[in-house]
Amino acid sequence: MERLLWLLIGYLCGSFQSGYFLGRAKGLDVRNYGSHSTGATNSLRVMGTGAGILVLLLDAAKAIIPCVLARHFFRGQAELQLLMVLWTATGVMLGHDYPFYLGFRGGKGVASTVGVLLALDWRLALAWCLLFIVTCYLFHYVSLSSILSMLLLLVLALVFFFRHALPVGAAFQTEFLLLALFNPLLSIFRHRANIGRLLRGEESRLHLFTRGMEVKK
Repeated sequence: MERLLWLLIGYLCGSFQSGYFLGRAKGLDVRNYGSHSTGATNSLRVMGTGAGILVLLLDAAKAIIPCVLARHFFRGQAELQLLMVLWTATGVMLGHDYPFYLGFRGGKGVASTVGVLLALDWRLALAWCLLFIVTCYLFHYVSLSSILSMLLLLVLALVFFFRHALPVGAAFQTEFLLLALFNPLLSIFRHRANIGRLLRGEESRLHLFTRGMEVKK
């Protein structure tokens, strides 16, 4: 029951769609434009650089807050602590990607992943962000950066599992691994349309400084 409770807490936090609400404040629905996502990248393309940065920060924060709460709540149970953080993180990702009040149409979990990693281990978050930034700088595709960064998490989870080095008790290693694989795989799945466009050479490149689209309200 504890797992389901923290999964639900994470889901409710993750369901806060900052991109959607910011768009509504501007009189538009970001899901009707660009990639139809409520995430930071589509918010940037539709509403401009300032909006994209704000959505990025809010989406990271909505992951950090419940995950840090879970870490604090289970601080006396070292063998279980980070597993419960990961259950909470899984809820955040599901809520971000599939918000119940928006017809289960949300984002792709990239910005929220940063928040989760910061709650787990800042060194992991730093490595993830460096790979993301370098890939984006070299190729100018946010989707490619996101996918490669998620693949890094998959590889690290498997490496640590087979080295018996996951940060939980022995009884929870497999459970932790499954959650650690599920979350990046979910994000990669959410990028399936981007993967198709990348393969066809049709994916849009990132323009960091933009005023957004000219949209009819």
